[in-house]
Amino acid sequence: MKEPETGKKEKTGKSGYSITTWRLHLWCRHPEWLRTTQEFYNRIAEFYYNLLLDHTDLWEMRSQQTLRELEIMSIPGRGGRIPSNPLPWQKVPLYFRRAAANEGIASAKSYLSRFAQDEKIGRAEKLNAAVTYYKGMYQEFSAKEITLRVWTGATWTWMHCRLSGRDFPENARLMSPSVVFEYKYDMLHVPVRQNNENTATVRQRMQAGCRILCIQFTNSDAFAAGVVLDGTGQEIAVKFWKGGKEYSHHCRKLLEKIQKSQEATGGRQTGRVDQKYWMHLKHLSEHYGHQVTSQILRFAVEQDVSVIVLPRYNQEYSRNVMKGSGNWGPLHLSTRIRQYLDYKAWKNGIIVIEVHATGISANCARCGAEIIRTDTRTELCCCANGHQTNRYLNAVRNLGKKCLTQFGRGA
Repeated sequence: MKEPETGKKEKTGKSGYSITTWRLHLWCRHPEWLRTTQEFYNRIAEFYYNLLLDHTDLWEMRSQQTLRELEIMSIPGRGGRIPSNPLPWQKVPLYFRRAAANEGIASAKSYLSRFAQDEKIGRAEKLNAAVTYYKGMYQEFSAKEITLRVWTGATWTWMHCRLSGRDFPENARLMSPSVVFEYKYDMLHVPVRQNNENTATVRQRMQAGCRILCIQFTNSDAFAAGVVLDGTGQEIAVKFWKGGKEYSHHCRKLLEKIQKSQEATGGRQTGRVDQKYWMHLKHLSEHYGHQVTSQILRFAVEQDVSVIVLPRYNQEYSRNVMKGSGNWGPLHLSTRIRQYLDYKAWKNGIIVIEVHATGISANCARCGAEIIRTDTRTELCCCANGHQTNRYLNAVRNLGKKCLTQFGRGA
């Protein structure tokens, strides 16, 4: 049998997929109708939420079967069947009602799961879910426009809406969109399903001698340091992703504005205190998280990487390090980068794994000797044999060697 070529991505006969949510700005002539529709949607969801919780015999059923039983109980059927718990509203569109019913079922099952752990938890008095539009409730859908069926408070009507944002990827399947109210913006969230032909497991890829990208997060100007290794442990490329100082500067300026606002009012603010600043911080974190993640993936694709390796720390150590680095430091952003990497990498046929980071900073990656000196100002470390290198590169190289050894590919 022919041995697989080193660095070649292993493929299986199976195909997978990834689902990513596209966020588009939505503009329409009557935004108040969107809110009226959501209020009506949640009233129907609350009806099915309480109906399910009142019937214990339905709790163990699957969601589809539960929906069927709840419809029998609430909707008149053929042959003159009279429902035992009729829906209080007449002529509700079928797919609108089913979307709301599924929302109520999901909320009820979530409540039952939490109630099993803590019996003190009470039922929700009101639901506040975004309206999911099933097929039949929208038409003329593209990245630039959509026509939604909305409730005006008196009647159902079709309303044309303009959309702005990224174009949808080619050969992607658009799933049921939702209208979400974000601060002062109306948004359309669209789950987009894309196929992924490479679904080989981590072990299959490693045994095929694939390239790996090992990453170490830092709390300096570089958000992260990365090293690409082939299946034999040979170093192919090195990369730093910078911008940490810039991110910290923007965050610090916003935190200063929040502090000045609190000092000016003597802490007597009511309602949504300094919300615009806190939202700006949130959006800043999301922006840099997406930006760094995209840069990492662009580099991984260029280097034909098949597996990304991240360090894993125990929970107590991570908590102490994050606390020391500050809530708005570059290292704290690593949590968001990890989250984004996981699903974005899969879209590109790349798997993200974690390897325990114990001991990766204790020894020299070149000779294995103990690290005896580290200069936090220059970020240089030196081993007992006199080898000197960047401490983050040393750690990430050791992480890569550890990963390859675990899969039997070490040099």
